[in-house]
Amino acid sequence: MKTTLNWLKDYVAFDWSPEELTERLTMLGLEVEGVDRRGGDFAGVVVAQVVTREKHPNADKLSVCRVNDGKGERQIVCGAQNFQAGDKVPMILPGSALPLKEGDKEPFVIKVGKIRGVESHGMMCSSEELGIDPVSLGLKKEDGLLILDPKAAVGQPFAEYLGRGGADVVYDLEVTPNRPDFNSVIGIAREIAALTGNALKVPAATLPSGDGDIAQSLAVRIDAPDLCPRYTARLIRGVKVGPSPGWLRDRLEKVGLRSINNVVDVTNFVMLETGQPLHAFDYRLIASGGEAVPTIVVRRAVDGEKFVTLDGKEHILTSDHLLIADPVKAVALGGVMGGRNTEVSEQTTDILLETAYFKPSGIRKASKTLGLRTDASYRFERGVDPEATEQVSQRAAQLILELAGGRLVNGVIDAHPAPTEIRQITLRHDRVNALLGLTLRPEEIECYLASLGLRVVNRRPRPVDDAAVAEPITFQVPSYRVDLKREADLIEEVARLYGVDKIPSTTPRYAKGQHAFDTRYDELAEARRLLTGLGLNEAQGQTLVSKGSLRGRSADSVVLLSNPLSGDMDALRPSLVPGLMDILRHNARRKNADIGLFEVGRVFVQQNGGVREGWRLAVALTGARSAGFWSGADRDAGVDLMDLKGLLEEFLEHFGLRGLTWTRREGDAGWYVESAAIQLGGKVPLGELGQVQPRVAKSYDLRGPVYVAELDLDALLAKRNTSRGYRALPAFPAIRRDIAMWVAESITHDAVMQAVRQAKAANLEAVEIFDVFRGKNVPEGQKSVAYALIYRSAERTLTDAEVNAAHEKVVAHLKQSVGAQIRE
Repeated sequence: MKTTLNWLKDYVAFDWSPEELTERLTMLGLEVEGVDRRGGDFAGVVVAQVVTREKHPNADKLSVCRVNDGKGERQIVCGAQNFQAGDKVPMILPGSALPLKEGDKEPFVIKVGKIRGVESHGMMCSSEELGIDPVSLGLKKEDGLLILDPKAAVGQPFAEYLGRGGADVVYDLEVTPNRPDFNSVIGIAREIAALTGNALKVPAATLPSGDGDIAQSLAVRIDAPDLCPRYTARLIRGVKVGPSPGWLRDRLEKVGLRSINNVVDVTNFVMLETGQPLHAFDYRLIASGGEAVPTIVVRRAVDGEKFVTLDGKEHILTSDHLLIADPVKAVALGGVMGGRNTEVSEQTTDILLETAYFKPSGIRKASKTLGLRTDASYRFERGVDPEATEQVSQRAAQLILELAGGRLVNGVIDAHPAPTEIRQITLRHDRVNALLGLTLRPEEIECYLASLGLRVVNRRPRPVDDAAVAEPITFQVPSYRVDLKREADLIEEVARLYGVDKIPSTTPRYAKGQHAFDTRYDELAEARRLLTGLGLNEAQGQTLVSKGSLRGRSADSVVLLSNPLSGDMDALRPSLVPGLMDILRHNARRKNADIGLFEVGRVFVQQNGGVREGWRLAVALTGARSAGFWSGADRDAGVDLMDLKGLLEEFLEHFGLRGLTWTRREGDAGWYVESAAIQLGGKVPLGELGQVQPRVAKSYDLRGPVYVAELDLDALLAKRNTSRGYRALPAFPAIRRDIAMWVAESITHDAVMQAVRQAKAANLEAVEIFDVFRGKNVPEGQKSVAYALIYRSAERTLTDAEVNAAHEKVVAHLKQSVGAQIRE
């Protein structure tokens, strides 16, 4: 929603600066997204009159003119040929600049100077030099100067002549869905009036008596009252469609709307003013279809029915869509956009003016399914004032009569099958103070609410024996405040107007109750603490993603949205990895190529006909292993899969998961070059890690290798063991025995370790690998590996004989289990 400072001041008096207004609007609950200061249009340009025109002494195509600017005469040299003495033209004074045009790098400032030896004190202007369309002003378009209306006042600022205001400030406001009344300038002004105590000046709509009776010229029938509870129609004959006056064009253009013609501009202006969308039809194009008079039928569309909207696009409709029609054809998509077949044009002379109340859910569904979003649908789907349609219709009719002429047809058709129920809310004064921690008097509370338009409808007398206690009071809620539904809402209004910043803060005296998620929150916080301690940065991706980004995912497992916000947000994420890849791309584009990220979040998967929601933990690494200023042999080395594996081992160890197995598997054509499954005890799946396919990484603008892991956080939390064991420092010495052996290339470190554990050697405390060698003197298809085995007893010093016996047992089992050949 956009409005301007001057527009708001038309309805309520206040003397705040633009910065103060921004602060006050924010305090009222309106987020100010942008503030655009506008300088006065056409500064230094005035209406002037040519007094004399003579031939330039030194140039055949130039004229020397005496021009009256309202304060005196000045000499101007001009090259135009389409004017004569007595004409009124726009003139820019020396020291002022012409309006900037597309491509201009700096303004062109008019200076006093000589042109072919004759001094010139200013410049008379053409429409192109001023950047305006003369036709839109009702003037003739021709080469040369812009010739103004002979009635124009000499010396009048050109902006004033056009009806445009001076300096102004445009506010771009973010309106929350619960406050649709803020989608109007009057709605915002009403809040300012309540805050300042100044009167709200709503323009009074006074209509002249017209000709005939509208019932003899038009009928309205509502066949879908569930989608359109109220429809109002007025008829104006003999209008002259043409350009809008300057003040109206100026208002619309400042808030981003293009001027079309005086009739359509009035409907847009009143929509912005009141928040109620309107539509104007060419009455002559409304058919009677055998009825006594042309008839408007509000009905559901027929499945497969086609309709062409004002933008020239054809839409295929269903019975969920609401149509405004006549007995022969559809003429508008109700609450969304009008039809091309009844568009108001310069040939239009009779106007049918529509104001209506449409159910928000129906408009929202139509707008989403058709991909058609308009200013009207935006307001209708949030809810407009159902009781304001008649007053808004009067206001628009009054402006059309003023700006386009014509004669009003007496009466209005107001089809209202189901009048809106008037809401009432009872408020306890003591509850207000108890909830806000204040000591407001009953009359103060009632004054705040009265300033917002709430009216007292029931006040019970106070008990004689306790006159200090105010009895509950019932307020009637204005129809435009759809957000006020209960007592707490009224208390919130009191807090807003009193000033949230003035309400004292107090420390909660106690916390009551415990939620089941509290423990889960603490566990997630611990996971985040460990991962940040390992040098990772936490990321937070979008829950809604594009289904196109989910490579390698079965289409049956992806949860798609029925009404997505956009093509980039049409599915619920089944994995955290695509989101992390997006964040890596964002960093890479900003020259941050060395990064480690993690994310904790929820994912969603189609499963057994329903949606399964779960918690996941994902990690992503790319770039250099060490910072650029680090020294050492591997200074320029990048991270690899072992870095990611080591990081996960460290995290899982401290998180309470031990006994992990890492099973290598073939590359996944969708995502991974190589990957491994992570299991607990070789049975419980915990997740996977791997290197992303280079072509996939390249599609994210990532040039170096990318390594990712994703863990089932629900499984981690279910299987973690948070108990801690402690051992005293050893009191007896250890004895080390080394084993060097040849094994087949396919034998993994895990296989060797498993064989050592299966030997169950007495007093074996630790096993560590310290060498792997391939190459010269190693048999083909084999590798040389060397392990250190540490033996120790907690009760006594071991003898060589005891250690040798245990060690021989390990060697024998290695020969049997993995085919080891012991090297001497």
